[in-house]
Formats: sequence, C-alpha cells, structure tokens
Amino acid sequence: MKKLISIFIAAILGFGAYAFAAKKAVPVNEKCPVSGKAINADQTIGIGVCCGNCAKKVAKDVKGTLAKVKSDSKDPDTVNKSCPFSGKGLKKVVTVAFCCGNCKGKYTPK
Repeated sequence: MKKLISIFIAAILGFGAYAFAAKKAVPVNEKCPVSGKAINADQTIGIGVCCGNCAKKVAKDVKGTLAKVKSDSKDPDTVNKSCPFSGKGLKKVVTVAFCCGNCKGKYTPK
C-alpha cells in the first residue's frame, strides 16, 4: 500500500512539474510590430512594466511602446531595466512577438 501511495504522489508531482514548465507566455500582439506580418511564437521578447495599467498600455500600442523601450537589460526575461511609461522598477512582463529574428533583433539588447 505504501508503494502505491508513493507512486501516486510521484505521478502527481511529475505532472505538476510538467504543467508548470510547459506554461509559455502568450504574446499580446497578432501582427509583427515592425513588418506587419503574422507573428512567429518563437520570436518573442519580454517588455517589463511596473503595473497592470502599464501592461494594458503595451497591449494597446505595441509599436508605440517599442519606440519608448530602452533595450538595456542583461536579464533574459526582459529587454528593459525600467518601465517605459513611469520609469519605475519592473513587476510584470508583457510578451511581444515578431515575425522573424531580424525584426526581433532590433529590440534585443546587444
């Protein structure tokens, strides 16, 4: 009986870890903000913002937001160190997708 319970617990933990790892951020845009073409879900960047209101601003105007973003971060999750609207520290990340690596490269820190 103990062996059966151990197997059951291991299965639950394994599935939970898989579900957590498989979770991928969904881009807020459907068209590339540079070219206007359909996005490639593998070509994404994270734009850090300070709050939910600023996250909504990014979703509403991706192209305008990208013009304000300073790509200066070394963090692999975000391209910026401070919120492009308020200048405050980052608390949320908004995922933006591009059509190709060339378009994405224009906003990736060098």
